[in-house]
Amino acid sequence: MKNFLLSFIIIVSGVNAFSQTIAITGAVKDDQGQHVPLVFIRDAQHFYATYADSSGAFRIKADPSSTLIAIAAGYADTKVKIDGKSTINIVMAKGNSSSANGASSTAGATNAGAAAAFSNKEPLVNQSGSSTAVKAGFNQEPTKGSPYLFANWVHGFAVGAGDSLLYDINNLYNYDKTSGDLLYTQDLKRIMQVNKQAIKYFCLFNGKLYPQIFESAPAVSSKPFTEVLLSTSRYKIYKQTDTKLIRADFHTDGVIESGHRYDEYDDAVHYYFVRLPGDKPKQISLKKKTLKELMAGDADKFISAQGDRDVDEDYVRDLAFSL
Repeated sequence: MKNFLLSFIIIVSGVNAFSQTIAITGAVKDDQGQHVPLVFIRDAQHFYATYADSSGAFRIKADPSSTLIAIAAGYADTKVKIDGKSTINIVMAKGNSSSANGASSTAGATNAGAAAAFSNKEPLVNQSGSSTAVKAGFNQEPTKGSPYLFANWVHGFAVGAGDSLLYDINNLYNYDKTSGDLLYTQDLKRIMQVNKQAIKYFCLFNGKLYPQIFESAPAVSSKPFTEVLLSTSRYKIYKQTDTKLIRADFHTDGVIESGHRYDEYDDAVHYYFVRLPGDKPKQISLKKKTLKELMAGDADKFISAQGDRDVDEDYVRDLAFSL
């Protein structure tokens, strides 16, 4: 099968994954005061990165002594020194980006750990998960659910096996929940599949401020990647999603009907807590009491500040950002 080289830009390699970071929030506007959506924002010295949401708001953990670089099609790349600030607003001027179209790519000097190869893959004709009727002895209804994480293609980036930041803002991504494959497209027609061995982890953005992060976690799941809701030097919380296709099983004897007229992708979700280094995963429920007990006081301040807010996945992602 013919292979294609990943068109990510390799911009950082050999970085220190344990450098000090601070939590930064802010917004991106143009020089007329209008919000700029879906801007790619990265730490110039490390592989910390994020995307602004549809209103231009962003949040990122970055090295306080580094610089943020904002990249968007139709705008000149913009650099802002962090200088230890926790709030940074970025103003971008109209112009040509040196990075948005791959012009600043250093991919010509790729290394085996950072280069991600793609292979041909049939286009996903209908990503919503609906299907055409098949001969089943009854009128089959459209499929419910989807094998894909998102209903639409989304922005994202990856970190290579050699700790290089890999991105191209022209790329769009989705995640196949059944196979664990990261999929990629630029034209919504040709769909590529990322070489799993070439990346360490990847982040996908659903248009909100919550990146969905996936990494290899063989102790939790046999799939190539598992979602990480919270990650610190002391512990992690994983979300394991097992998605299976349940085929239509409609039956009738002319009087009594049973089963379903549709295929359905069914998600079974479990959460696991792992204390580092090396402890076995422990299945948990997302509750305040559980988080307090497992995190030995580290979560108390955050939990107290949230008041009566229900604990869900975004709650845990917010907790991770606060630590």
